[in-house]
Amino acid sequence: MASLALFALTACTHIPSEKPPLPNSQPKLQQDPLPNPPKEEAAAFDPKHFVEDMLVSKGHKRAYVRTLLSDPRVTVNTAIMTKNVFDSAPQPSAKNPKVMEVSPKFYKKGIEFIAEYEDAFETAWERYQVSPEVITAILILETRLGDYPMKYNVFRVYTSLTTLLDSEYFTSVLQTVRSGYVPTEKVINDARKKGKWGLEELSALISLSERLGIDPISINGSFAGALGPAQFIPTSFVRFGVDGNDDGKVDPFDMEDCIVSVANYLKLAGWKEDAAIKNKRQAIWAYNHHEVYVNTIMMIYDRLITEHARYNDEKGGETEDALVPASNQKTPGQGKSAAGNGRAGGAEQGPDAKGQPGGKVDTPVNPAPAPSGGSM
Repeated sequence: MASLALFALTACTHIPSEKPPLPNSQPKLQQDPLPNPPKEEAAAFDPKHFVEDMLVSKGHKRAYVRTLLSDPRVTVNTAIMTKNVFDSAPQPSAKNPKVMEVSPKFYKKGIEFIAEYEDAFETAWERYQVSPEVITAILILETRLGDYPMKYNVFRVYTSLTTLLDSEYFTSVLQTVRSGYVPTEKVINDARKKGKWGLEELSALISLSERLGIDPISINGSFAGALGPAQFIPTSFVRFGVDGNDDGKVDPFDMEDCIVSVANYLKLAGWKEDAAIKNKRQAIWAYNHHEVYVNTIMMIYDRLITEHARYNDEKGGETEDALVPASNQKTPGQGKSAAGNGRAGGAEQGPDAKGQPGGKVDTPVNPAPAPSGGSM
């Protein structure tokens, strides 16, 4: 019995003793090693915050800029971005690809317009020796003598264009809209230049609005941000706008101011009534960097001279001195310009390159974007 008991005791020493499970305890499970903590994801790009930072870098107060950008009227419009980058050249006439479409009715309207604003045109001539006909030609092509409806919120346009400074954002826009446009290196570089231009114009728009005492978000213009009857871009009007009626204000929406401001710009760009045709064309080229635009302005200018002389004859008045007719010759030194290197004339205009008058026409500096012109 003793040996049996000893055997039993010895055998038990080879069996691990089992402890009763603790109350409410669960068996331990083998766990995988803890993964590395996830890296904090970069915040999603906020285009309005980006524009805010850019405007603050231009010297604007952050609180005021944030108030403007938080207005529900201000949105970033991707269609505006792509249209300004890819589709900004003026549209020539289907009948004659060298000029834009102009309705003959505007020649008669142009003569009536010159009579209506006689005082402003006299001021333009006395100060700058620029004729009513060339100023009126520009106003006809730009906004149909101020009658063309401006459909685009200019503040929204320039806000949208400013975001082009961020190449990753613009690339994502092109991928999202499925437009078929490829973000090549040239496209991205052109977009960044347009973005830099848009920021300058947005900054100037805010400053100009403060000077005029108007809400910058209330201003409508072209899809490329030009404003007023003469379709000046903000930086150009700040530099070249003048008081045309001695009311103490320089207003891009006042027709008399626009008339005299166009004369000021053309004078600085080298316009002279008795100059050679190529010099006249160079002055118009400074106003808008597109051959078809220059051709069309010169065409209207010639026709208005003829119509004005006929009108004066019928009224028994004196006609102006005969001017050299302006044919549609090619501007010297000018080649094809890429989209965005100027602005189109005609209804639905955008801004122009009215920022470098007097410079060489074949080497425009920081040209402004150009929308596609419409038929009139």
